[in-house]
Order: sequence, then structure tokens, then C-alpha cells
Amino acid sequence: MSQTYQTINNSAGLVSVSFYAVKKGRVMEHPAFADAGASPGLEIWTIDKFEPVPVDSKTYGKFYNGDSYIILKTTGRSDSALSYDAHFWLGAKTTQDKKGSAAILTVTLDDMLGGKAVQHREVQGHESSQFLGYFQPAIRYLEGGNESGFNEVETNAGAEKRLLRLSGCDNMRIDEVPADASSLTKENCFILEVEHDIFVLMPEGAKATQRRKIISVANQLRFEEHNGRATIEIIDEFSDDDDVALFFNALGSGSKDDIQDDDASEGYSRADINAVYLYKVLVGDDLDLVALNKPFKQKQLASDVMYILDTPCSGIYIWLGDDVDGETKKNYYDIVQKYLDAKGYPAWVHVTRVAEGVECSNFKQYFHNWDTVNSGYSVKGMMSDADAGYYSGDAEESAAAAKQIGKSASARGYMPDQGEGSLTVTRFAGDQEDVTERFESGLSLLYQSEVYVVKYQYTNDSGEDAYVLYLWIGADASSQDKTSAYELTSDLEQELDNVTVVKVPQGKEPKHFLSIFKGDLAIVFGGKDEDYKATNSKKSYDDDKIRLFRVEGTELGVDMRACQVEESGSVLEDDDVFVLETADKVYVWSGKESIPSEAEAAQKFVLKVVGDEKEVEQVEQGSEPDEFWDALGGAPDEKEDASGWKLNYNRRVTAPRNLTAVTVTVTGKVKFEELPLEFKQEDLSDDGVYVLDTGEELYLWQGANIPERVKAVRSNIIKEYIDDDGLDRTVDSAVVISVKQGNEPAVFRKLFPDWDPDMWSNQTSYDDLKDDAKSANS
Repeated sequence: MSQTYQTINNSAGLVSVSFYAVKKGRVMEHPAFADAGASPGLEIWTIDKFEPVPVDSKTYGKFYNGDSYIILKTTGRSDSALSYDAHFWLGAKTTQDKKGSAAILTVTLDDMLGGKAVQHREVQGHESSQFLGYFQPAIRYLEGGNESGFNEVETNAGAEKRLLRLSGCDNMRIDEVPADASSLTKENCFILEVEHDIFVLMPEGAKATQRRKIISVANQLRFEEHNGRATIEIIDEFSDDDDVALFFNALGSGSKDDIQDDDASEGYSRADINAVYLYKVLVGDDLDLVALNKPFKQKQLASDVMYILDTPCSGIYIWLGDDVDGETKKNYYDIVQKYLDAKGYPAWVHVTRVAEGVECSNFKQYFHNWDTVNSGYSVKGMMSDADAGYYSGDAEESAAAAKQIGKSASARGYMPDQGEGSLTVTRFAGDQEDVTERFESGLSLLYQSEVYVVKYQYTNDSGEDAYVLYLWIGADASSQDKTSAYELTSDLEQELDNVTVVKVPQGKEPKHFLSIFKGDLAIVFGGKDEDYKATNSKKSYDDDKIRLFRVEGTELGVDMRACQVEESGSVLEDDDVFVLETADKVYVWSGKESIPSEAEAAQKFVLKVVGDEKEVEQVEQGSEPDEFWDALGGAPDEKEDASGWKLNYNRRVTAPRNLTAVTVTVTGKVKFEELPLEFKQEDLSDDGVYVLDTGEELYLWQGANIPERVKAVRSNIIKEYIDDDGLDRTVDSAVVISVKQGNEPAVFRKLFPDWDPDMWSNQTSYDDLKDDAKSANS
């Protein structure tokens, strides 16, 4: 493997944190952390004169910009294994000594937790969604700080007039800005406090969830800082000119015409904006970086080395092996700072430190494989209703369950019914044709040069007619056929009630899609241009009669499928069954990790596709006759990753589940805001769009009241979401399930801790929230 070396020598300006005592090669324990992490919850310390000082829980969520803090989030149950996330937060005006102390004391805290914490560096105004999720409805920045070991920061005692800016939509931050019209922007909410009057300037086009949080913040200010005696006036797009004038009169300057567009961007310059880089770090007087090539693999990480993973969306990860020396572990932040400086990255880039053996899912997702097959806990966490029968907890059955999951079709949990409904199939191959009759009995054939729209009708749990529109896209389909199929799908979506749209790229067929064809589905080369005659990848079938098919699945009559592949031994995999057709014989080759049902399905496939005129010979892996390899151009070299099910399973286990809010501003700009890891149904706004990312499939959830500006860009949302995530997927290779409010599939609902189908109808309306806020005015 080729490697690229880069040397960085940039020690100027780094903070030395070696002042802290070291004992036996590691940082000494600190009494302030004696009981830290003993039970689930949140704990916060501020840094004062190099020491961690506990913060009163009543003030959690309020951070002084002149200080640095340590925040420990403990997750789990007290009677079972706990997990830890340790964050050190740096205020915009914090001092170098506080930064250094926060970094080294976070290592101390992790040391006392047995090295089990994932460490995060958070910078004011650019915190991770995970961090912001700890503080609801919003995190609050305050001016000032405690007395520093080097400097004294004057604490702001408050003012009679104060303008607060609420930035973000679902992850909200509050900071104070100059009380002047020049501070106002169209995409932010502003709260103006003048003595005991609180004015809320609501941004035009704010989502329902955003409006609720803003009103909650205003009520919180009234009761916490005005002893409940302030009046609240809410100015929004429904207010008349007199109400708007009240706000600007209280501000003392400007008018609504002075509110500016907000063009601020949190992006930063990278050599390739979407690329992911993995570097081996050689620690010395200079910082030597060895660039590793894709695909990144777990075995590339050596226990005695530090690595830097540089991603476009998740920031910088520092991976520390178990055998890295204690001094390097303790001062890893010095290396981080050198790296940021050398790359020209801003100081706010999010940094996460992960230790060997306790890597987070967000880190693992960037690796081609991550071995989790032998982890019984991982298997149990991936269980679906259909998988549960394969798992009892012991090692042997845990491995069997992992294999079942790895060999399952994509989106195996998405099962609206058992495939007993009716279907209509429309084919796009230069023109549009109803080909339903060809799919009503026997083997169903999909040609990879074509596009198919499958309208599936069934009865849902409420006894009503419901539909799934599958848009299957062949690997070699033309852009014109794709466009025509998208248009038909869009028309049907508008026409039908209770409809879900699923985009299916070839090779990513969901389990339910396979079930509606009763497991009798084959994907083959050729198509209309070849008059649907048998062909192969070399276009030589008329001469040599050689074709090769992979047969895979887990259950006969449900998810079995055959896919024609290149006639080469290099495509054979240990865990599948292959059917090789030659001029006078058919070989059914069984990989050593295949399952009996696949061999049985292959036998049926031979009869339906090849016929019964040729002799059929069973071939076990390792016992192939010479004629078998001759037909495939010779025996292949041994593969490093011969078992595809393990790669599938590992990807499914390590993929994080993220919920991302999509905001379309009044100017048409699309913004993405990742929500906290512990997302809930209440985060879904009935006038918003969200992407729920499970790693394998993307759910595009659409509220019932999304505005026209959101509908206008809906088709581009997934593309923009995928384009900048840095993962090895494209908009063409992603399974996308579009669901609408009130028609969520069970597998989607199960991804939330609780689900109430009546939540939106039972919510207090925005108008009632405004009236409630005004009724409490003194």
C-alpha cells in the first residue's frame, strides 16, 4: 500500500499543560472527580485557577464566555455497564491557561473512569448536536467569567436594555449582541429585554418546533430573571405595523426594513470538501503524518500508534491505541492544535478523542469494516422481530444471528405487510409500458438497463387501503428513463392516500420488495436493445453459452433473489451460492459459508431460467473441477474479505442512527441541522422535513403542513444531504424511503423511544401558546 508522508513543525503558540502532576506515568487522580460517573446523568465543572470546581445543577446550560468547562454525560443504567462522554467546552473569550487545564483535566477524569470515555472538544457557537441536546430548550452564553490564573475577567452585571440572539433552529443557542438594529438578521430570533418588558421578534418562516422553543425561552427568562413579573410581546409575520413599531421603539433604532439577510456559513476550507483522510501520527519534535489509503480498515490501526481521522461533517477524530505512551495520551491536544494550525482549520472545528476498544459509532462508520461479529451485545441490539428467533445469547447462536442479519436484504425491518397485496408494474425502457402480466406468476425478471415503478397495494393496520411505490433503478439505466420514472412516481404520490415512496437502487432491494415477488426474482443483463434475449457481460453468450448468477437470501419464498454477474472467478464469495451455466452443463457452486436454503433456491432458479435440458452438477467450494475454472477464465487469487455477510453485518452494527432537521429559509437556502442522539417524536415538526439516517437506508419524513418553499426543493434534499457527508455512498446507491406524517411504517416508529400517533393533533397551537404567554403578563 502506498503511503504519503507529511511533516508539520508548528510548535509556536501551543499551550503547555505539563504543569499538572504526573504519577507512575499517568495523570494523578483529582478529588473533584471522586464520585464522577457513578450514576446516569450530567455533571459539570468550571475551571478556576487550574482546578475543576463543580457547577450548581440549577445553572446547567448557562456558560460564561470567559471560562472553560468540563461536562460529563453518563449513560446507561446504574445496575449495568455505563458509558461516558466527556466534553471540555471553551468559551469565546476563555484564556490559554483555562483551555489547557480543561484539556488535561478531561484526560484526568477519563483516567479515573478507566479510560472508557469518548472525549469531545466543544467551542462556543460551534458545539456538536450531541452536546447541545443536553441543554433544552437552548444553551445560554453569558458575558464574563471567574477570576483566571493569568487574567481577571470583569463579570457583566447586566443592563437595562439587552438584545439576545437565538441562533439555530432545532439546536438553539442564546447569546447577547449589541442592542442595535444592525444586529438583526432574517434567519434568527431576537429577544429584547427593556427593564421588565420582553419583546420576541420571531423569524419569518420559523418551524413549529422552533416557535415552541422560542416561546419557552421567553417564559424561562420571565420567571428566572424577572421573578415572573415581566410582560411578553411576540412580534411575528402575523403582527400589524403598530406591533412591529413597538419592538423598534423599544430597541431605539431602525425598522423591519433594516433586518439583513444572514449569509453566515460555518464551513471551512479543505483540500477536498467531501474527502475523508486517515493519518498515522509519528510523534516527535516535528509532527509526521503518514496518509493511509482507502478503504480504511480496522486492522490498519496499531495499538502503539496515534491516528487522526479528518472528516467533512463530523470534524476531527484522534484515535489512541492502548499501548500509546502515557505522556502522548495526556498531551494529545498539543498534537491536535498542531494539526489544525497546519491545515489552516478554524479553532472551532469539533475534535473527538476515541480510545482503542471504546470507539463511537460515528468514528466506525468511516471504515470499510469493523469487526463486531463476535459481540453478543451488538447482535442483540440489531435484532428485529424477524431476527429474534435466531438469538438466545450464547456465543454460537449469537454468531448465527449475526450471520442471519448480515445475509438479510437491505431495510430488512421495513415490512408494511407480508407481501400478500397486489401490484402493478410499469417499465421504462425508452418508453413507458405496463408489464404487470409478466410478474403475476413464475420468475420475475428485472433488467439492469431499465427502470421499474412498482405500485404495491395492501391493507394497513387500520384496515385502510395503503400503497408503497417502489422505484427500482437498474445499474445501467439511462438518465431519461430515470427522469420519466421519477415523474410517474411523483404523480402517483400526489394521487394516492396512505402512500410511501421507496427508491431502490439495484443491489439494495429491501426485504419487503423481495417478498412481494415471493422470493422469485432475478436481475439480469440485457434488455430491450437485445430483444430480451439471454446475454452475458462479455456479449459472447451466443458463442460460448456462459452465464454466471449469484443466488442469495435467508428464507425461501420471501427474500431469495438471483443476480447475474460477470463471468469471473473473482466475484465468487464464501457465503453465497452461484449458478454457472456453460454450453453443456450447469454448475451449482456452494460457498463454505452459504446456507442450505440458498442452494435449494438455486436449484429452482436453474429450472426456471436455464431449463432442464442441461446436466446439473453440485460443486462445493474447494472441490471445483478444472472445467469449472476454465469457464470462468481461471481460479482467482484468495480474497482478503471473502465473506460478504460479515461486512454487511459490521456496517449495520456500526452505523449510527441520526436524525437531521432540514430547514429551507425564505430565500430558498437548504440547511441541515443534526439533532441530539437521543432524539424523540417531539422533535418532528408538522411543518418540517427530516432525514432519519440508519446508515443503510434514509427515511425522508415530511410533515403534513410543509410550506411551498420546502416542497419546491424536496427532490434535492437527499442529494445535498449525501453529497457532503464524506461516506462511501452516493445518491444513486442509497435506499431512500419517503414517508409522510401519519403514515409512518412500524420500523420508523420503533426508532423513537415512544410514539403517539395523536401527538400533533393534541399539541397546543402556536396561537394558543402566544395567548398563554400574554395571559401571564403582569
